[in-house]
Amino acid sequence: MIDQAQAVINVDSEVNMLRNLMQIIGIGIVVGAAGTVGVGLYLANQALRPIRRSWEQQQQFVADASHELRLPISVIHANAEYVFRHPDRSILQMSEPISMVLEESKRMKKLVEQLLTLARADSNQTELLLTGIRLDEIVDDASHKFNPFMELKRIRFDRSVQPVSMMGDKERLQQLIVILLDNSLKYTPEDGEIRIVCRRNGQDAELIVEDSGIGIAKTDLPYIFDRFYRGNQTRNRDDGGTGLGLSIAKWIAEKHGGTISARSDQTTAITVNLPLHSKPGG
Repeated sequence: MIDQAQAVINVDSEVNMLRNLMQIIGIGIVVGAAGTVGVGLYLANQALRPIRRSWEQQQQFVADASHELRLPISVIHANAEYVFRHPDRSILQMSEPISMVLEESKRMKKLVEQLLTLARADSNQTELLLTGIRLDEIVDDASHKFNPFMELKRIRFDRSVQPVSMMGDKERLQQLIVILLDNSLKYTPEDGEIRIVCRRNGQDAELIVEDSGIGIAKTDLPYIFDRFYRGNQTRNRDDGGTGLGLSIAKWIAEKHGGTISARSDQTTAITVNLPLHSKPGG
């Protein structure tokens, strides 16, 4: 009887140990499963973050584009309706509303072209056509087109252009230079000064467009290359801008593997650095 009792006691001890072990294993499984789910959710959230950010940017882009298009469409509609309400008047008498329709349609055409450029850039549908080019010749060609506008505003136009050979997309680089010069021209008052520099800086081509215009607030500088950004209240749609030019300039520079930056103190300058042997960016 004593041996049987001892056996029962020994068995009960082992059963208790097994129960404890099963509880520990069960707790371990629950904790492990919870940890696995938590880690999975964290990794999934990290993976989705760029997609979510891209989606939010796309939504903001569409909203901004719709807002920018709404006004010119409204102006065109209102002026066209005004003309049709007065069929007895001559074209000369209706020159003002007709000119407004023409002006707003040009603005809308420019905006749509820029939106298409950025949309294709976002979807990687636009590739560079890299060839051996002379950046100084592109700068000279683009600069000469601005001479009449500079003369009309009595702006001193200074050019410091040195020979620079590099690999690049001629059409896109000309577009970049036109954007920068056009931007300076808009915000430089009469009797002001605009300076363009093209030179070699180490293994880079350096392009600088500097003006004595109204300047950019320090709080706005980090955002001027953002789409549709207009921080300075004097920089509004009345100047004919769309808020997309500098965004496109940034895309062109980065697509060439370069950088673009801005400073504004006594003067305002946009500096573009492009590798001579371009390694296209994303």
